[in-house]
Amino acid sequence: MQLLLMLLPFVVGAIIALAGVMVGALFYHRLQARRERQRYLRAQVSDLVAQAYEVEYWLRQLRSARLLNGPPLEAPNPMKHVRTIAQLHVPELRPEVRKLARAVDEFEEWVNEGVTEKRNTRQVSDETLGRYAEVHRGVLDAITEIANRGQDLIREP
Repeated sequence: MQLLLMLLPFVVGAIIALAGVMVGALFYHRLQARRERQRYLRAQVSDLVAQAYEVEYWLRQLRSARLLNGPPLEAPNPMKHVRTIAQLHVPELRPEVRKLARAVDEFEEWVNEGVTEKRNTRQVSDETLGRYAEVHRGVLDAITEIANRGQDLIREP
């Protein structure tokens, strides 16, 4: 009995130490998982924003090719890639990506109106060309919203 009382502090200490190691490992694992998620999210948001700017560049090339007799546009619209990243990797940005998709649709609709005018009258009206700033601004504003919201996501703990 006396031996058991002498060993009791060691047994209790070992149990406390074992519990501390287990809790510490769990805490470390959660912290590591959070860091890994932030690293992954940062990479995906970065790719998404870069692809969104590629969409804007592609739209400017589309305008040049179809309305201003520039070189033909051969690259596919990168909007599919933007949607894929948002759908699979950053669902928090889906509303902002939908807004970009609507702005891209409006831009393409504007280009198509200009193409129709060009086909019918051999030139694009100044009124139609004047709307470029408006439709382009819609695309840029949507990209800015994606970038700002993405930055907020990366900063969240």
